[in-house]
Amino acid sequence: MKEYRSKEIYGDFYENKSKTLVVIIGGSRPGLPSQLSDKLFQYLKVNYNVLLLGYFGVGELYNSLENVQVEYFINAIELIKEEYKMNDNQVVIIGQSKGGEAALVLANYMKSAITIALVASCYVFQGLPSDLFSIDKMEPKSSWSFNNEELPYIKFDFNKDDIEDAKRNYFCKIHEKSIEKNYNKDAMINIDNYKGKVLFISAEKDCYWPSKKMSDFLIENSNNKNNMRHISLDVEGHYLLKYEESVNEIISYLENDKSNLV
Repeated sequence: MKEYRSKEIYGDFYENKSKTLVVIIGGSRPGLPSQLSDKLFQYLKVNYNVLLLGYFGVGELYNSLENVQVEYFINAIELIKEEYKMNDNQVVIIGQSKGGEAALVLANYMKSAITIALVASCYVFQGLPSDLFSIDKMEPKSSWSFNNEELPYIKFDFNKDDIEDAKRNYFCKIHEKSIEKNYNKDAMINIDNYKGKVLFISAEKDCYWPSKKMSDFLIENSNNKNNMRHISLDVEGHYLLKYEESVNEIISYLENDKSNLV
């Protein structure tokens, strides 16, 4: 395993004889992706090159999940591709939660063969400050930026009761209310021109945001439906990089496409 610890790339890279690179992007926890099942991790290490990529809250990276530069992801992945001589059809992006949102955004800016969006959003949402529960005192910013311009986003709408719900790890009401009251059509992630395949896996009982509804909405409003598949699982929680049901679906999907990734 090789550690990268710079402002250009913060990640752990596991080299394999395979040429295909799997990039894993975690959610709103700072640092490297966490809550990754041993079964999935071992499968990926045996069959692929694997990059666990952090993008905020650690090392020289951004302190908060606000205006994170899309270029950071592109350049980090390009660095690995160039160093290990990989091409565009040998990249798989797997993102969970905010990382799923990032993975879908990236489909507009770089080539890859497969994007797997776990409990993802179909919108760019307002970014998250380093102290999440100070969000009512902070100036709102987008989660992502490109060319130093923030991407259009949906601003949060919440009251004190919503904040108390969030402290109990129930964030869904804030997101649903924000979509209803602060809808911004430009914040919807458009992947119509993406040439790769997309797998959405959502949770029926997602308490963080309405991932099933948002995955359905993106597919219904896309001109790229033929390249998309959505699996909704009857699970609670939000950590689909860890749950057996979702891990089995990820492995099955990758196995079916393995011949196209070599």
